[in-house]
Amino acid sequence: MLTFDNPLALLLIPLIGILWLIARFSKLAIALRHKRLMTLMRAAILVLIALATAQPNFRLGGDEVSVSYMVDVSRSISPAYVEKAFSWIAGAQGKFKPASSNIVVFGKNSAVVRDLDEAKTLSVLDSGASANTLSENFIEQSGTNIESALDESLASLGKNKTNRIVLFTDGNETDGSVVNVLEIAKRSHTKIFPMVADSIEVSDAWIESVRLPKRIRAAEPVSVLARLYSPRDGSLALSLASEEKNILTQKFQVQTGLNEIALTASFPNPGDVNLSVEIAMDGDEFLENNAQTLGVWVERKAKVLYVEGMEDSNKYLQAALESAGFEVELRSANNLPSLDSLKGFDTIILSDVLATSLPVSSMKDIRSFVRDYGGGLVFAGGENTFGEEGYSDSVLEELLPAEFKAQEKKKELALVIAIDRSYSMKGRKIEYAKEAARASLDLLEEQHQFGVVAFDSQPYVPVPLQPVKSKRKAEALISRIQASGQTNIYPALGIVYRLLKDVEAPTKHVILLSDGDTAPAEFERLIERMREKNIVISTVTIGEGGNPGLMKQISDWGNGRNYMALSAESIPQIFTEETQKVVGTSLVEEQILTVVKQPTQALSGITFADAPALKGHIAVKEKDTAEVVLATQDGSPLLARWQYGLGKVFMFSSDVKNRWSADWMTWDGYGKFWAQLTRDSLKQLGSDTVFFDVSQNGDSARFSLTLLDFDGRFLNNLSPNLRIRTGDTEDIREVPQVAPGRYEIELPLGNKAISGALVISDQITEQMADMAGSRTIFPGYPLEYRFSGTNRELLGLIADTTGGKVSPVSDEVFRVAEKLDTKSPVWVYLIALAILLYLVDIFIRRSPILWEKYRK
Repeated sequence: MLTFDNPLALLLIPLIGILWLIARFSKLAIALRHKRLMTLMRAAILVLIALATAQPNFRLGGDEVSVSYMVDVSRSISPAYVEKAFSWIAGAQGKFKPASSNIVVFGKNSAVVRDLDEAKTLSVLDSGASANTLSENFIEQSGTNIESALDESLASLGKNKTNRIVLFTDGNETDGSVVNVLEIAKRSHTKIFPMVADSIEVSDAWIESVRLPKRIRAAEPVSVLARLYSPRDGSLALSLASEEKNILTQKFQVQTGLNEIALTASFPNPGDVNLSVEIAMDGDEFLENNAQTLGVWVERKAKVLYVEGMEDSNKYLQAALESAGFEVELRSANNLPSLDSLKGFDTIILSDVLATSLPVSSMKDIRSFVRDYGGGLVFAGGENTFGEEGYSDSVLEELLPAEFKAQEKKKELALVIAIDRSYSMKGRKIEYAKEAARASLDLLEEQHQFGVVAFDSQPYVPVPLQPVKSKRKAEALISRIQASGQTNIYPALGIVYRLLKDVEAPTKHVILLSDGDTAPAEFERLIERMREKNIVISTVTIGEGGNPGLMKQISDWGNGRNYMALSAESIPQIFTEETQKVVGTSLVEEQILTVVKQPTQALSGITFADAPALKGHIAVKEKDTAEVVLATQDGSPLLARWQYGLGKVFMFSSDVKNRWSADWMTWDGYGKFWAQLTRDSLKQLGSDTVFFDVSQNGDSARFSLTLLDFDGRFLNNLSPNLRIRTGDTEDIREVPQVAPGRYEIELPLGNKAISGALVISDQITEQMADMAGSRTIFPGYPLEYRFSGTNRELLGLIADTTGGKVSPVSDEVFRVAEKLDTKSPVWVYLIALAILLYLVDIFIRRSPILWEKYRK
């Protein structure tokens, strides 16, 4: 039957009439019969073109079946199932007798044979890791390439027949992707019927993959992430070895299926290292997939420049860092390397360095090292880093994540201590209160004014408000205060007000110590009057049994701070802290507890709740974009960090040595904390201009090299060479450019490791070769050795895409619901005939013989 895909084109045929009209009225001086012949030829050409444009087709129908049987004989298929598949084929062939048929036997490669007898003569072989070079003499069992086999099967089917493919497989592809050819099968109306194969039954554990960081430093702890498959719940031993030396062997509890296990390992020396990973599990029946070897390029140790202000104390941190695998170089503050030399370090540690001992030029070099070259900086405090000789407003403070709150002590200051000496204070409380008053007095200077008001039901003034000249006399007067009577705060505040209201000092401060259990009074009105005279009141509440709410109100009304002293022992510390804030010094020497504010990698595995108290720190204030990682118990920053340009900066407001951190040094977490903090500050490992890597791409090793200049521009049109080592052989291979700045080469990956290293040349400098290092890749076991059962999802996709069915009976395969309707296009022949007539027309017009014959 003839059909047209574009029937509207047939409307061109009536235009032939116009052609005849043109011929009729043409004044061409030729014979009439000659003119009629030419017009007839041109009309025929026009008709042929119109018919061709209409795209005519002859449609043919048929019910003959052409079938191709695909049989997977790879290692994961049970041999008994292959025999079962052959038996199924024999039965189908005998029953349905298709018009044409063949058998495609496949694994990693495939072969097309005519019948079962020929199929059974094929050789199969499992070459394992050596199977990268395939042979036509046998079917390789160490892989499964359904895509390639299906492509051959489609090409072998008959034309103008009802095509069927029966696919015997478990659906586990190791090479290619069958999805790539499913559309071809669909367009050719070939239905595929997957038959679910029985996988080989084996209790097998295997290594799925092993991953390490892209770049590794010598002696640096790195995470090794292993994905392992276990056939059951149980115990599995995992071993790591390098250069035939065992690194560790550890047992893990695993569950059925895939398990992810993380281990920590380190490589003591730089260079090319072979890491072997191996598993062992009781009852494992297949051992060829239990080991994997990786090539690891290990770079030099992290290099730390350590500058300690108290040089006789540098041994503590130095020992901790060196035992953690760092290379530590000690320098004094006035002997720092130049910027060019600083670039060779990964981080700088400045510990309790006197600002005046650090030249401004060195500060600028450190700033450039961090900002422009990605170096790290760890700044630790100490007694030399505060006060008039500290770093406030310095070049170095600019790159620190916190600013120093150090300032000169206030020249004019009047401080009054109001102490509750009621009967409830008898004993240890009154003694600690007197000690606290003496501690506050000790922080004052001679030009400051100091006084003490003691009160029970009635106040009195044991230490009159006067300039601090003889601290010993004031201390003696404080010591005579005794506890007795009831509490009445209001009269005491009245005495304090009278003492301070006419004092000319710009800072007038009161520290009130009581439990707050007092008679009601007009406190707010009195404190308002005190506030008008610039008198600030801070309160210290003893215990929780009195009236802590009133004490809090008094401090709020008085624009001061409120403290809660849950024990008598804490009173001196609170007084000291408050007096320091009033006086203006940033040096805080007291028991400092460590509070984690932001968990980070630097704090991983450290329990700060078990850490001893530090004995002091420098009061600092974090900058707007900084992150406080550790804080003191009152919320002051202890460890702050931020990103400064390309580098990281950490600031630790306590010290690292045997003064404030004396107790930390006996703590197990001291070395770990400083090692992890230093490691977190290191500059990014590796080069910014040379990137070299190797990966497996199917059966090939792909070496990739990216080259940039120091301004980040791609280096193009180079001819880099690699020194390739395979076993005992060595070869030099040029690496072609494949993209801007990127060069790649693929080499066959056989059963031996392949190593590649840059060759020094006019274009590749020694520095570039050193930065690239060497890369090695080892052939792994074939993916066919992962006996993971049937991939039913893929088999279902194959059937659904092509209109087939999973695991059909033979009748469903060979049933033809309707005759195959195929169309054969005719337009090609019509165009060819039109061209032929056109040539004849030219001949008619140009031939002298015809001109003579049809002259009359």
